[in-house]
Amino acid sequence: MRPWIIGIALAAGTLLIGCSGKSGAAAAGSSNPQQPAVTAVATPVPQPVSVPANASPDQVVTVFLNALRSGDSATTESLLTAKAREELPKHQLSVDVQSSPNSSYQVQPAEVLPQNPSIAHVRSVWTEKFADGNSEPYEIIWGLRYQQEGWRLAGMAMQLIPGQNPQYLDFENPADMLKKKDEAMAQLQALQAPAAETAQQIPTAPAAQNQAVER
Repeated sequence: MRPWIIGIALAAGTLLIGCSGKSGAAAAGSSNPQQPAVTAVATPVPQPVSVPANASPDQVVTVFLNALRSGDSATTESLLTAKAREELPKHQLSVDVQSSPNSSYQVQPAEVLPQNPSIAHVRSVWTEKFADGNSEPYEIIWGLRYQQEGWRLAGMAMQLIPGQNPQYLDFENPADMLKKKDEAMAQLQALQAPAAETAQQIPTAPAAQNQAVER
């Protein structure tokens, strides 16, 4: 998977941000009076990994990426800012990912902004490994904000279009994030269209040249 494809996936909601789905209450509550009632068995609610309030921004990102790799959505959601956890459900988005145990990541030391000590940036490299033995690394810069419970992730910056600067995807502003996704998808389609048309064209030799060859 190329980095720009992964970038679009992140923005669109297929890797980091996944569409949340809830079963209809009416369907769940319907019952047939002629059938015996079925007693529901309570399923234990997964508990997020506990991260101390004094954990550094890069430590928080490390726990977050490890949770992404293992598919621990309870932990990834708990490490978002309070505003991100509030805003994402309004757009039917949530942190809910499939595990990727073969992937690896590297996290660099955090950079706390001197002009705003409550904001930190953490660079990371995520390497996607595939069944054919190939791998694809790509860089993500995480934006964190310090809150009462400690450092929490507010967004991420990554390259969505090859050759262009990284764009910031704001988890606290899902509407803007989805807008950037749509714009990037439109640009990618525009870039791919000429190449597809060229591939479909079959060159034919002029009649005069064909006659010369026949001679």
